Amino acid sequence: MSPLADPSSHGLLCRVDRILAAALRWVSTICLAALGVLVCALVLVRFFPIVSLDWSDEIVELAFAWMVFMGTAAVWRNYEHITIDFIPQALAATRTGRVLEAVISLLALGFLSVFTWQGLRLTLHAQDTSPMLALPRRWWYASVPVSGVVMIGYSVSRLLRMVSTCRQT
Repeated sequence: MSPLADPSSHGLLCRVDRILAAALRWVSTICLAALGVLVCALVLVRFFPIVSLDWSDEIVELAFAWMVFMGTAAVWRNYEHITIDFIPQALAATRTGRVLEAVISLLALGFLSVFTWQGLRLTLHAQDTSPMLALPRRWWYASVPVSGVVMIGYSVSRLLRMVSTCRQT
């Protein structure tokens, strides 16, 4: 369940969460479909060299970057990413388990903050363009801070829910 999709939360937040979740899934899906079409086209062009697809490498890079980072944000939303959770599960429902969960969440938030900041710096400082299509490379790099902001938002929401749950117990 998404941290923002808590039934007790405000209706506007639930709507924003649903829209954001759909956007993350659609961007990832469209990028994956574009990659599939390009791979098929590249295979066909090798057998039937009708047209040159020299530009396709740039679209592959762009689609792959957005697919990976938006997909990462989508799985982060529902806490569906790969985790090693033996110790947290063993300590679940204990005070130590709650403290461990909070520490892990704070460490993840720290990492995401650095990740987002450095991705934003990279995006803002990029001045080059792609060689074939002359697209700004910022479009490639922008996927990093965008996904980072989304993951930070969900991490903060998860931490706030953790704090409110601890206060109720």
